[in-house]
Amino acid sequence: MKLRLVLKSKTKKGKEINIKFNIAPRKHIGFINFINLALNQDAPIELTFEKISKSGEKEESKVFGQFKLQGKDAGKLMQLEEEIQEKEQKRKKQHERRKHK
Repeated sequence: MKLRLVLKSKTKKGKEINIKFNIAPRKHIGFINFINLALNQDAPIELTFEKISKSGEKEESKVFGQFKLQGKDAGKLMQLEEEIQEKEQKRKKQHERRKHK
C-alpha cells in the first residue's frame, strides 16, 4: 500500500494545483497515529519548514501555517490504520524469521 500527503491550493484564476509527497512505509503507523491524535483531540496542527544545510545546520523557515483536520469517514480511517498495523506486524515477523535462519 502507498500512502501520500496531498497538498491542494488554487491559483488567483481559480485553477486547482496540488503536490504529492510519498510517505515511506516505515512511517505509515506514526503518520496515522499523529493524524488520529489531531482528529480525536480537535487540536490544530502547525505547518513549518526546516532548512538543513549540507553541514547539518538547521534553520526554521519563515513560512508557517496552522490548520485543523476534519474527518471524512471515521470507519475508513480506522480500517486504514488496521491495515497498516497488520502489514507492519507481518513485516516484523518476516524480519524475525530471517534473523533466525
